[in-house]
Amino acid sequence: MCTVFAYEGCRLDEACVLARLEKTKMRGPDSQRIFWLPSKGFMAFQRLSIMGLEESSMQPFELDGLLSITNGELYGFRKMRKELEEKGYVFASGSDCEIMLPMYREYSTEMFSRLDAEFAAVIYDPAKGFIAARDPIGIRPLFYGFDEDGAVAFASEARLLEGLCTKILPFPPGHYWCEGSFHAYNKIWDTKIKMSSAEK
Repeated sequence: MCTVFAYEGCRLDEACVLARLEKTKMRGPDSQRIFWLPSKGFMAFQRLSIMGLEESSMQPFELDGLLSITNGELYGFRKMRKELEEKGYVFASGSDCEIMLPMYREYSTEMFSRLDAEFAAVIYDPAKGFIAARDPIGIRPLFYGFDEDGAVAFASEARLLEGLCTKILPFPPGHYWCEGSFHAYNKIWDTKIKMSSAEK
């Protein structure tokens, strides 16, 4: 269990972010990092070291100006990592979550439907802003909201967004957020079964 916390606005300074992260320190007691974005906002991560225990596994990961933070477990990531290495990607850690940015660069938002994983993730693309996604079942928690200026924020726990967002909502499972709207990439909740002509 780790903490992801991302915000595109300018209503929180470093002291405020650190104070909020104290509330969720038990989620990621091993290390903590705040990355301030070039324009405004930040991405913060609290780490519980399980896979990839070296310092190079600490997030956010960076690739050619892209950034990512992920709380999750990516099943079968070694096969995907090998395929990405064959495309020329070089990995610096043993973390399964390091494949997120190469996957994004190769497949854009289609990457989420390719993952066999439980995850809550936020990617920063300078051209598009934040892209956030949650696994189809909603195993990993993720919440979102907007401040009074309309700036979006995402967090593993709702209390990180209290007093910042005017309304806090659970991020819908099986969806990703990109450029201001939600998109379904996996409709596991849709249980409609097509009937054969004999059953009609």
